[in-house]
Amino acid sequence: LMKDQIIPQIYDLAQLNLERKVDLGPFKHTVDDALPLRKAALSVFATCLEKCPSSLDISSFMPVMAKALADVEDIQLQAHQVIISMCSRHPIPVVAAADSFVEPLDKTVNKKKGTKTGTELERVYEWIKSGLRVMIAISMLDGAMNNRKFADFVHRIQNSSKHEPFLKAVEEERN
Repeated sequence: LMKDQIIPQIYDLAQLNLERKVDLGPFKHTVDDALPLRKAALSVFATCLEKCPSSLDISSFMPVMAKALADVEDIQLQAHQVIISMCSRHPIPVVAAADSFVEPLDKTVNKKKGTKTGTELERVYEWIKSGLRVMIAISMLDGAMNNRKFADFVHRIQNSSKHEPFLKAVEEERN
């Protein structure tokens, strides 16, 4: 039941996109009606990873995770947590999918600050550090740095003066 009916539905929900434009007079607003469903699907997947991993085809969920890394902030942060936990429990599929994580992680860690100040700026910084935590967790897995695309990404970020304070902050958290 779990493998045949529930899990395929979770995979579909995790990728569901139901955006619509709402006309508010002088401007239009985009509403993402599927956001709560994608969040719930990732939560269910995380719970299954922890409680009943044998019911999952983890390799087939990696493209879903790559897509989640490119989603809106809330989904990205949730995906970061799931991938970090997968690094200790299921490293082989994570290493196999590392190159598909490069592009969305690159966008996250190079997030533009714009004109944000105060708590908005702090939020952007936390988002960047979350992406760096994922990069570091994956880079420590056996074989991850054998993936050229991922290794190039890691070296580029590690040698970037822009990322140095964030990398130091993440390193201090780990100690």
